[in-house]
Amino acid sequence: MGEKIVGNRTPKVSIVIPIWNTEKYLEKCLNSLINQTLRDIEIICVNNGSTDSCGKILQDFAKQDDRIKIINIEHGCISNARNTGIKFATAPYITFADSDDWVELDCYELAVKEFENDSDIDMVCWGANIINLNMDENSSYIKGARCYHKIKFHGKNQLNDDIILDSTVCVWNKMFKRDIIIKNEILFPVNIELEDNSFFYTYVVYCKYAFFIDKYLYNYVQHKNSGFEKIQSKQTDIIAPNLKNWIYITQFYKRQNILNKNKSLVKKVFLQRLKSDLNWTLKANYPKVLDKAAELLNILDEKNFMKYMLYQIESKNYDEADKILKGQYIQIFGNKIIGLYLQKICSRYQLKIFGIKLKFRIKGVN
Repeated sequence: MGEKIVGNRTPKVSIVIPIWNTEKYLEKCLNSLINQTLRDIEIICVNNGSTDSCGKILQDFAKQDDRIKIINIEHGCISNARNTGIKFATAPYITFADSDDWVELDCYELAVKEFENDSDIDMVCWGANIINLNMDENSSYIKGARCYHKIKFHGKNQLNDDIILDSTVCVWNKMFKRDIIIKNEILFPVNIELEDNSFFYTYVVYCKYAFFIDKYLYNYVQHKNSGFEKIQSKQTDIIAPNLKNWIYITQFYKRQNILNKNKSLVKKVFLQRLKSDLNWTLKANYPKVLDKAAELLNILDEKNFMKYMLYQIESKNYDEADKILKGQYIQIFGNKIIGLYLQKICSRYQLKIFGIKLKFRIKGVN
């Protein structure tokens, strides 16, 4: 590694890295960080109870670069490791990296530049390359990942529901303001899967503008049999991970007195996540998924929103609820452009479009 690097006493960026048994990848990750063109950084390495040689690798790097801070904790979930890193962060901007990935060398310099050029920017985002380590290149998982991480926005954008919904939720392809995180007590939920969702949606509602860098600056390694792949392919006992996240997020909004302000967003995401949870589970588990949906709708507590769906779920009419969710009208819920919704009235469905009411029956519904 050469001559020892002495860090700036006032770093501009805190990079939080949770580390657990990634000895094969850790050196490449750390090299991509210590060689960033932005030198004023602190690299907060949270050793999450690793039992391989990660501890020694970290010590060797720290001897050569005092910007590396090592925090050793007992093994726990990744959320706990990231939350620990946030507590030790001192820079005005925070970002994250996973220890089996690596970052392009100009990534953080480009991100900080956008913050410093425009004080209205509350979040900077960039693209991610999908690095296929040992999976079938034509698998739906790899194809889906490449599509999901394709750059969709460019430059400065005022955040609205549509942009938020079409953005990735990952935290390692974004940079955040530390004061927003600390002021609003934004953390990763412990013992909830897909934890990036929770952090992203509890942070983004405090942002007015985001800047999207039109470059793929993060390299995301996809492993066979990763936790997310197992969830998507129904190889796990985890049920309704998306809805569990949205229960956490909605409770956060309610606690922070911002639920009414963000109800439109909650409704739209709720339907997306409910469909995903149903697609990711066996049909025998549908009742458990729909029970979580009912729990979320009760927290939301809006009488005119999906009243009929809530009735079906609470009445344990899961087959009827499933028919509606998979029916051709699922997309109309929360569509602000068309402005329509679905409601059951006296065994009829009523569709409202700009004040025009269309009533119809579905065969077999009494």
